[in-house]
Amino acid sequence: MRSFPRLGFVNAALVSCYFAPVWATDAVRVLTSPFNGFEDHLHGTAASYFRNVFDFNLDGLIRTSQLLAGVKLVIAVAFVAYLIDFARALLMRREPNRETLDIVLLFASSVLILWIWPAFAAHDAALIRLEMTQFLLLTGAMIVIVLERQIEETSGVVVTDERPQPDEAMLAGAARLPASG
Repeated sequence: MRSFPRLGFVNAALVSCYFAPVWATDAVRVLTSPFNGFEDHLHGTAASYFRNVFDFNLDGLIRTSQLLAGVKLVIAVAFVAYLIDFARALLMRREPNRETLDIVLLFASSVLILWIWPAFAAHDAALIRLEMTQFLLLTGAMIVIVLERQIEETSGVVVTDERPQPDEAMLAGAARLPASG
């Protein structure tokens, strides 16, 4: 086992250190007051977009806003769960759970894509810049992890292929040696 974590796990922990507090703060602010969801330009744009897509009334708009905030809060908690797993892995000198990391990154990227659509529909450069920055942050972490796993798999295959194979002459010579004992 490795005594230090791989670059992909550390990179994911740094990404989690960004997303957990930012998304949790945004979500809690919206969930505590329905008006905060509309004062935040990004959140208000997303809620209005989904209201228009699904033709909701005012009550549906508030529920959509709270649903979006709730999803963001769940993802923020998932990032905190990964950070806890990463810290435990460091203390126990083992690798963090890959499944936890995979699920967190998959859900976060899916939710982020859900937030990118309204920003593009609004044609607001500041929102697009913010969302694409977050998307690139997540995508960069995923690329590092995928490349690291590919290198690990190919190096594992090469190691098993490079082992010297005993030839028949060596096996025949070993069979003729007297047993010591």
